[in-house]
Amino acid sequence: MKSIWSMSVGVCLALGSLSGAGCSKASPADHLRQGDVHMADRRYAEAIIEYRIALQEDPKLGDARLKLGDAYLAANDPRNAGREYVRAADLLPNSVAAQLKAATMLLAGRAFEDARVRADRAIALDPRNVRAQIVRGNALAGLEDLDGAIKNYQDAVAVDPSAVGAYQNIGVIQLAQGRRDEAEQTFRKAIEVAPTSVAARLALGNFLWASGRVTEAEDTFKVALQIDPKDADANRSLGVYYASVGRAAQAAQYFEFLARTTKTTAASLSLADYYMAMRRWPDARRVLQEVARQDGGNSAAAIRLASLDAVEGQVAHAHDRIHEVLQKEPKNGLALLLDTRLFMLEGKRDQALASASTVVANEPASSAAFQAHMLSGQLNSERGRFDEALKSFEQALRLQPSSANAAIALAELHLRLRQPAKTIAYAQEALDVRPDMPEARALLIRGQLASGDIAKAKTELATLQKSFPNTPAVAILTALSQLAQKQPEAARQSYARALQLAPSDFEAFGGLVQLDIATGHAKEAAARMEPLVARPETPTDVLLLAANAYASAGNPKKAEDILLLVVQKDPGTLQAYTLLGGLYISQHRIEEAKDQFGNILKKDPKSVAALTMLGMLAEQQGRTMDAEQYYKDALSVDSRAAVAANNLAFLYVSSKRNLDEALQLAQIATEQLPSQPGVNDTLGWIYYQKKMTSTALPYLEMAAKNAPTEATHHFHLGMAYVQAGNYESASASLHKALSLRADFPGANDARQALTTIAAIGIH
Repeated sequence: MKSIWSMSVGVCLALGSLSGAGCSKASPADHLRQGDVHMADRRYAEAIIEYRIALQEDPKLGDARLKLGDAYLAANDPRNAGREYVRAADLLPNSVAAQLKAATMLLAGRAFEDARVRADRAIALDPRNVRAQIVRGNALAGLEDLDGAIKNYQDAVAVDPSAVGAYQNIGVIQLAQGRRDEAEQTFRKAIEVAPTSVAARLALGNFLWASGRVTEAEDTFKVALQIDPKDADANRSLGVYYASVGRAAQAAQYFEFLARTTKTTAASLSLADYYMAMRRWPDARRVLQEVARQDGGNSAAAIRLASLDAVEGQVAHAHDRIHEVLQKEPKNGLALLLDTRLFMLEGKRDQALASASTVVANEPASSAAFQAHMLSGQLNSERGRFDEALKSFEQALRLQPSSANAAIALAELHLRLRQPAKTIAYAQEALDVRPDMPEARALLIRGQLASGDIAKAKTELATLQKSFPNTPAVAILTALSQLAQKQPEAARQSYARALQLAPSDFEAFGGLVQLDIATGHAKEAAARMEPLVARPETPTDVLLLAANAYASAGNPKKAEDILLLVVQKDPGTLQAYTLLGGLYISQHRIEEAKDQFGNILKKDPKSVAALTMLGMLAEQQGRTMDAEQYYKDALSVDSRAAVAANNLAFLYVSSKRNLDEALQLAQIATEQLPSQPGVNDTLGWIYYQKKMTSTALPYLEMAAKNAPTEATHHFHLGMAYVQAGNYESASASLHKALSLRADFPGANDARQALTTIAAIGIH
C-alpha cells in the first residue's frame, strides 16, 4: 500500500498537468525524511528512490549521499553503496563517518591506496578514532606493508586497550607471517581484554579451525553463542562450521534462526545456500522464490534459482534466467560464472572459456575472477592445453594466496606432467593452509613416491591410514607405496580392498589390470576390464589400458575396437595412434587399415582422427609426401591437432627443412601433450638442429627418461650433449642408444660421434 504522502504527490502531479495549478512541491528535506521512514521499515528500494529524488534536486547534499549509500548497502548492492560513500566523503570532507564508510568500501573493492587516503583524513580529523586506525591498518595490510599495519593496530590498542578488532587484525597478520604461536597469543589477549566479546571468541575459533584444532574451535564458537544466543555472527559461524565438517544436519537451526530473526535478504540467501548444499531443492526454491517476491530485481536470488534449474536438468531455463540478469547487469560476475558452468555442462568449452574471460576482464582482482581462473584452468586441462591451464591456476593462486583449492589444482596438474618436485611443493602449500585436508596429503604422498622418496611417503601415508582407514583413496595410496617397495602381491590386495570399498574405482581397476599383465595374466586382466569398456564415462587412460590387456590376451580385434573408440573421442591421444598402428603393422593390415580410414574420411571429410591415422600409415609405407599432406589436412581442420602437428614437425626436422614452421608445430603439440616422450623428443631435436642446445637439452632429457627403451631418444640426447661439449654424458647416451638397437635411423651418426669422442680420450 502506498503511503498517504506518496499518494498525495501523485494527485498533485495529475492535477498540475491539467490545470497548471498548485500543490506545493516537496523539498529535498521532505524526500530525505520519507527515505528515512522507508529505511526504518526496511523498504530499501523505496528509500533509494526517495534519496535519489532528493539528490536530483540538490546533487551536493552530502547527507543524502551518505544515506543513499546506507540504503544500497542494506539492499545488498555494495557496488553502488561504495560509489555513494565516496561521493559523500568528497562532499563532507570534515565528516569522520563519511571518510570511514568510504574507506571501508574501498577496502572491500581492494582499492587499498584510496582506502588509506580516506583513513588518513579520518585520523587527521580525529587522531584518537580507533576505527580509523584499524581501517588504515587494513589498507596497509592490503598494500603488503605489514609492519605499518601492525603499528596502526597497536596505536588503536593504545587509545582503547579493549579494541578487540585491533587485536584480531594483529593476529591475522602474525598468522600470515607464519608466526602461529604469537597469533594465538594475540587472539587470546583479545578475549582477555574483552571476555564478553562475541567477535573475539569467533576470531579465536576461526584460528583454531584453520589450524586443524576442530574440537577446540567448536567449543569456542559455542561459548560465543552462549554470550549472546541472538548474535548473528555467532549463529552464522556455528552453522558454517557444522556444514563444513560433515555435520550439516546440525547446521540447520543456525541458518534458520538467522533467516527468521534478522529477516534480511542476506540471511535468507544463506539459508537457501544451506538447503542447496543439503540437496533440499524444494526448500531452497521456496526460500529463493520468497526473496524474489519481496525484491523482484534481486539478482542473487535469480542466479541461485538458475542454479537449481540446472541441477534439475532444466539447463535452457537456467540460461534464460541468467541472461535476464545479464541484460540488467552485464558485468555481474556471479551470473557470468554460472553461465560459464552451464556452458561446461553442455560441453560448449569455447563459450565457457569466453564467459570466464569476460569475468576476468571486468573484475581482474575480484573473487569472481579467482573462480573464473579456476574454471579456465579446468577447461584448458580437459583440452590438454596444460601450459594455459597452469597459467590460469597460477593466476588464481596469485589472487588468493591462501587458497588450498588452487594449490591442489596446481599439484594435480604437475603430477600429471610428471613433475614431482612441483607436485610436492604445491601440495605442501595447500597443507600449510589446511593441515586437515586429506586431498593435499594424498598428493604429497604421490609426489614423494614419484620422486623416489619412499620413506617420507610412508610416514605421510601412516597419518592418512590412521585417520581414514576405510577409504578407497587410502587403499590405492597404500598399493602405490607397496609397488614402489616392490611388493606386488601386497599391492594387489590393497587394490582389491579399494574395489571392495568403491566397486567402480577406475584407478583401482587399472592398478589390478597392470599387475595382471605384468605377471602374465592378460586374460584375467581383459575379463576384469570388460564391464568398464562399454561405459561412456570411462577415462581414456583406462580404455588404453583395456586395449593393451586385450592385445596381450590374444584378442587384437577387441583391442582395435577400443582404440578406434579412443581416437574418435579424443583425436589428440598419441598413444592410441601408436598402439593402433602397431596392431596394423603386426598383422600386416596396413592396406586394409587405409581403406577403413579412407571410408571414414569419405563420410566425414573433416575427421581429424582419420586424417591423422592415414598420415601415420603413409609414413609406415615410406610415402612421406602423402603423410605430410594428410597431416596438413588435419591441421587445416583443427590448427591445434596435437598428433598431426607433432608428426609433421618431425617429418620437417628429419629432412632438415622448414625448421621455423616445425618449431611452431612442435610447440603446439607440446602445449597439449607435455608429458609425451615422443613430443618432447621432437621439440628438443628441432632446438638441437637450430643450435639452441641449452633449450633442447631439458626436452631431450625428459624424453629419454620417460621412454628409456627408445633408442632414438637416447641418440638425440647424446648428439645434443656433443653439441654442448658434455662428452662423458654424450658417450653414455650414444652407447645406450646402440645397445637398445643397432640399426635405428642415425645409428651410423652415433658411431661416428663415438669415434670422435674416443679420440678425445673419453670412452
